[in-house]
Amino acid sequence: MAKTDDKYEWHIGLPPPVLDQHSAVKHSIIENYVGRYIETVMSQAIIPKVTLSLVDGFAGGGEYLSEAEGGAVDGTPLLMLRAVHEARAKINVGRTITPREVDAEFFFVEKKNESAQYLHQHLANRRAEGAIADSDYQRVQLRNSSFLDELPHIVARIKARRNGCRSIFLLDQYNYHAVPMRTIRWLMSELPGAEVILTFNVDSLMTFLSDSEKNRKPVRAIDLEQYIPWERLKSLRTEQDWRTSLQRHIAHGIKVETGARFMTLFFVRPLASNSWSYWLVHLSQRYKAHDVMKALHWEHSSEFGHELEPGLFMLGYNPRRDEDYSGQSSLLFDQSGEQKCVEALTEQFGRLLADKLQPVAVAQLFEENISNTMADESRLQRVLRSMHAAGSIAVSTKNDRRRRPSKIYLPTDVIEHSRQIILT
Repeated sequence: MAKTDDKYEWHIGLPPPVLDQHSAVKHSIIENYVGRYIETVMSQAIIPKVTLSLVDGFAGGGEYLSEAEGGAVDGTPLLMLRAVHEARAKINVGRTITPREVDAEFFFVEKKNESAQYLHQHLANRRAEGAIADSDYQRVQLRNSSFLDELPHIVARIKARRNGCRSIFLLDQYNYHAVPMRTIRWLMSELPGAEVILTFNVDSLMTFLSDSEKNRKPVRAIDLEQYIPWERLKSLRTEQDWRTSLQRHIAHGIKVETGARFMTLFFVRPLASNSWSYWLVHLSQRYKAHDVMKALHWEHSSEFGHELEPGLFMLGYNPRRDEDYSGQSSLLFDQSGEQKCVEALTEQFGRLLADKLQPVAVAQLFEENISNTMADESRLQRVLRSMHAAGSIAVSTKNDRRRRPSKIYLPTDVIEHSRQIILT
């Protein structure tokens, strides 16, 4: 778990720190994602084994007091262990011969010595209570060091595992400047099967941002200096949509500098009025992984939001943005946000397909656009179904057979803009 110098401190013999409610939601997303990841990879019953490495780069002490309920709750290291144990049980339901295997290794990195000692003790206690599988406990490597120092060794170990490049890195930094973007790029190039879940305190960055060496230095250190419109900062803050404009630049920098093909970028807004919101960023090279994570955001609809357009949005600088900006307020992942998203995408996909000179496969359309919308695949399917039913697009199979409107379109189906004029 992320922490500051005086927040989320652990000391053996003293009560653990209190976990904010918004952090509890984030923890739930992480635990659910690890479980869904395993179930998705093992979705075909004939797959006998998955080899997986789980890394918590800012692990903390592994235990908190719940702000909502007051009792003790586990932190992310224990949640990862629990998610693997539960997923293993799910994929083996009904199997009496030759159980399917989840070959997982765990790397928990904690820089503070006292917090690392607390985590070591808490892991042992939870093992004794039967809360985590003994076989998984034996495969935990607890590193009392900084994440950046340990990363090369962890990557080397993962690469040495047979079929072991599947990995999830949780980088729950409290500040925005603990992990440079070039580090994530290197990580994802060394481990093509790696995914990164990163917390990024975007409000902290934007609040104190000014064109001075003191402010430029930490942004430069994480490789985002070139993406900040320094010369426009003063005037930008006078505009109605300055937060949105600045977020475009920062988000664009994260995606480009990490080299991730797919990125989810949604904010978690704390309940306290004086607390900053932060991004929960998921970076991956796999379309399916991106879609699974985005679907989880929709399931936690009341806790996550989005501050860009409801349909397709553009990252980085767009000179037309000032005249095109619609004054859109923050969107929640609720029924209203979903409706706005679907309506906007229906219009934008219509224009996009009309401009294309050639038909496009469903897979290509989705993969090219899914990172630039709050929609997951199920909602993109809904958009296609609406357009197809209205006659604005024509859909054919890969064998050139016309399809009727459907709930599900195959990745190989081909879409083209309908040139017919519909009279009403």
